[in-house]
Amino acid sequence: MKYFWDLMGWIWSKKTFFFVTLVSALLFFVWFFPFGDLSDLVTSTVARSTNNKIYLQFETLDLNLLPTPAISGHGISLETPAFPPVEAKWMKLSPSWLSIVMNLWTIKKASSGDPEASAKMMSRLGITVFAQGLLGAEVEAKIRPGSGGDQGSERSKVSLFVEHLNLSEFQKWSDLPLKMQGQATLDTNVQFTPSLTEQPEQPEGEIDLRFSKFSMNAGTVMVPFEGASMPISLPSLTLANVVLRGKLAGGKFSIDEGTFGQSKDPINGRIKGQIALKFVNDGMQVQPQFGPYNLNVDLHTSKTVDKEIGFAFLLFDSAKSSTPTGSHYLFSASGQGFGPPPSIVRLNSF
Repeated sequence: MKYFWDLMGWIWSKKTFFFVTLVSALLFFVWFFPFGDLSDLVTSTVARSTNNKIYLQFETLDLNLLPTPAISGHGISLETPAFPPVEAKWMKLSPSWLSIVMNLWTIKKASSGDPEASAKMMSRLGITVFAQGLLGAEVEAKIRPGSGGDQGSERSKVSLFVEHLNLSEFQKWSDLPLKMQGQATLDTNVQFTPSLTEQPEQPEGEIDLRFSKFSMNAGTVMVPFEGASMPISLPSLTLANVVLRGKLAGGKFSIDEGTFGQSKDPINGRIKGQIALKFVNDGMQVQPQFGPYNLNVDLHTSKTVDKEIGFAFLLFDSAKSSTPTGSHYLFSASGQGFGPPPSIVRLNSF
């Protein structure tokens, strides 16, 4: 026993030497490790595990130690069957090491195929993601454990900030027939149950979506009217700004601030109210489900708009007032869901 303690004492007396040696070895490993080959391994592993349905590729893949350990990559491309290809100039993933250490047993059980542990792991682990050049935007996403839900379920908290999103790039992901230009900014904090299987638990949070220098090219859209779809030819449209800010709670989205355009724009106005919005897991994916709505609308149109597409506002004709510059509509619109014509009631004040 004496020899053991003498050995431990000698090691402690040389602690500086061993520390420097360990750090040097770690830095040597990080400096010379062929991360380029690792990126090829990640690409092949993802493709093989998804039956060649998802193709993820990096031009370079690096390991960062400061300020916190993280993985970063340049020239990232992602291809899936469901969406058009998406690319990012740079991306960095920094896991919450504390959440990993605190849930090692849960991770072990999840890796052995325990479904309950897998569900808990999704709401207990944290990660921060930074991206540049993703649809022209800078993205920062933080996923952390959230507070417990009303039914006692464990939830995740997602903070997402997107700046300078290019609408023309984003349109490739949508089915809108008209070309759009401009930039969007999104700032949101949402708590949700990752699996969404514990109904009636629904996401809760705040959403702030803003568009600047919005423009839309002329084209034709189909608008539901009296149980049928009517083609509407729209002229080119330019709006200085669009703001949509609201809260998501109890299966409803409440619009606190909704504005579009300014007084000099051909169309401008305000909107507020509530829309029933639930997210349902159909077994394959989570989908939004819209329900009853009640909205107050304050809309101004110019004489040019009235002349070119005034017939598109016939549904709101009972709430129309003439103005020196065009028309003014002030009404409430309500219904049991989007599709059938809404019930329109003229209002005296917004």
